[in-house]
Amino acid sequence: MGRPKRVKRNAAADSVKLRWPNRTIPFEFKDTKDAKWITLLRDGMAKWTRETCLRFVPRTTQKDYVTFFRGGGCYSSVGRTGGKQYISIGYGCEGGGIVAHELGHAIGFWHEQSRPDRDEYINLNNDNIIKGTYGNFEKRTDLERTDIPYDFGSVMHYGPQAFTNNWNYVTIETKDHRFQHTIGQRADISFIDVKHANHLYCNDICKMRLHCLNGGYENPLDCSRCKCPPGLGGIRCERIATSTPGCGGDLIATATWSVLNSARVGKCYWRLLAPYGQRVRFEITDADYKCDSSCAENYLEIKHQRDMQQTGFRQCCNAVPDTLLSKPTFPKPPLANWEGQGGLNGLLGQETGIDNTFENYVVKELPNVLRSTGGRADISSLFTLVDSLLRAGSGKKKK
Repeated sequence: MGRPKRVKRNAAADSVKLRWPNRTIPFEFKDTKDAKWITLLRDGMAKWTRETCLRFVPRTTQKDYVTFFRGGGCYSSVGRTGGKQYISIGYGCEGGGIVAHELGHAIGFWHEQSRPDRDEYINLNNDNIIKGTYGNFEKRTDLERTDIPYDFGSVMHYGPQAFTNNWNYVTIETKDHRFQHTIGQRADISFIDVKHANHLYCNDICKMRLHCLNGGYENPLDCSRCKCPPGLGGIRCERIATSTPGCGGDLIATATWSVLNSARVGKCYWRLLAPYGQRVRFEITDADYKCDSSCAENYLEIKHQRDMQQTGFRQCCNAVPDTLLSKPTFPKPPLANWEGQGGLNGLLGQETGIDNTFENYVVKELPNVLRSTGGRADISSLFTLVDSLLRAGSGKKKK
């Protein structure tokens, strides 16, 4: 028997009554003269409709609908409340990610840090929270139970300085400090945000299971393919995604230090691998990004969990000298089919992710292994690299 899944309460309201029927959310604009504002709203809606089965339609005679207006800030009810309900996108709320955040509430999501299990992932600095606003950080108990993991990169997660009484201090600290710059991004909805919405509204669309790998799931917009975490591709999420031309690929760690220097603008995906039983030493030596408390645009993201659907930890400020060393090898992950032509194909990895340790990587598709496994391979942890400089080598000490 397989290991049972760990089911937790996620950030979605646990009531079918709060969901929109027929996967459709009727809407209207209170101010139809502000073309720029309306474009902003449509961009936010498009983030959800591009990735999910949800549809936003202009309201005609529907009794339940949302009304967008310019209120004093950005806010929304959670789920379908009945009748007219308001979504405020006021001045200072510009940005498609902010609109997508408020729409996430209307779809049925509370804030990610409202999950009952949040204390496993973050610490709250109560002394730094503005008096009277602590309700924004309360844990919810009326949430749906699923196996969807906590997501630091969710568009529904507050940033480090949310409701701070002093901008020199943070209100939210991630227990694993490497995720500190992942929380609070408002560039786009995350893979788990999308998966969560599709789970709530679209789970009955695809009738045939594809046995998707690595956190992927049947795509309700194309049931012949799996919807894959960023950085993975293929019909079943069994291969690395295509990078911007001129970057990306599979790299083998060696006994001596190697240098990877990339100034390519675009999306670049690398996988760093070592023979089974070996350890990987990984060090970021230099980085040149726009530094922000929440890395949302240009960054290095390292996915170090075996569950690759979660947003990894992001680096967008000056590199902090820190060598990350893997733990000893844990039991091998299950085999998975691999699509590819020639060369070094599939690799899959095993991880642990504790404190400042970096995870171990398993090479399973060198030509001799390919022959012995009949063309089957494992998949490995994965890196999303944008404009970074790093060094990688095996677990042996530098000389």
